[in-house]
Amino acid sequence: MSESSIAQTIHERIEAVKKVVNLIAQSGREDDLHDLRVLLINTTSLLKRDPGIEAAVDDLYAASAALVKDALSGISPTARSLRLLLSASERFCDRLTAAAGRLDPVPELRLKGLEAAYTVQLERFGLNADLDPVGQVA
Repeated sequence: MSESSIAQTIHERIEAVKKVVNLIAQSGREDDLHDLRVLLINTTSLLKRDPGIEAAVDDLYAASAALVKDALSGISPTARSLRLLLSASERFCDRLTAAAGRLDPVPELRLKGLEAAYTVQLERFGLNADLDPVGQVA
């Protein structure tokens, strides 16, 4: 993966994370939390290990999970929880942007673990449009 290619991929992941975070802030759906988790796994697999990024990922996921948990309980999100979510998202995006400029890509980490399993599920779902993600007829 070339340097410009990795930078473009990182930029695309940042935009996708921002969209999912906004969806979580608006509706607090569990599906959006799952999508965020997959995006975070995918994004971190593109770079070498960085404790700062890992901490930002943990903060972002924890803030998102707390908001979703409240939404599932019927509790309206508080201004504080929304502020924590948006702050964690901004911190993650800032750290990722900075890391993209100084870290080399690690292409051999692509499509391993949960990311590979999720990719297979997406391909299977794409081939069988009549099925929902768990393989049951819609």
